[in-house]
Amino acid sequence: MQPTLHSSRLILRPYTLDDAADVQRLAGDVRIADTTLTIPHPYPDGAAETWISGHAPAFENGGEIACAITLESTGELLGTVSLIDVQRKHARAELGYWVGVPSWGKGYCTEAVCCLITFAIEQLGMTRIVARCLARNPASARVMEKAGLALEGRQREHVLKNGVYEDILLYGLVLPERGTT
Repeated sequence: MQPTLHSSRLILRPYTLDDAADVQRLAGDVRIADTTLTIPHPYPDGAAETWISGHAPAFENGGEIACAITLESTGELLGTVSLIDVQRKHARAELGYWVGVPSWGKGYCTEAVCCLITFAIEQLGMTRIVARCLARNPASARVMEKAGLALEGRQREHVLKNGVYEDILLYGLVLPERGTT
């Protein structure tokens, strides 16, 4: 069973189907779709339920973990932080995240990302965390940098988003104990 994680202001918990309406409302904002790699706009009816229903099997298979970012004080859903493409053999995973527009600029995303990275290292034994963002999304790049990831490269015109080929920035974190060169 997926654990619940705690930080100073947040609880990172498994999603339930009761969260679907909030996910659709928050992720359905065009500003979220415009600044993320994979969230569509308009956000289709039923997509949140389908997405949430896949979380438990993906966690049980060891391939990913998706956490609802909630305020500890109120339980309000703020967004998502996840590890996808978890590769235990290689001790690596890819980080993904988004927070709803009302929560932008409050440090919640960075706090959630740091909490999940700590879990990945301490509980899952990950020694490498990678993440990507649209090159035109400096706020997402700052989240990664504040969480200790370093810019590793740029993939030019790597994704087609809204009819435009976009550059992607690649970030990574490697634990020094791994002995990289």
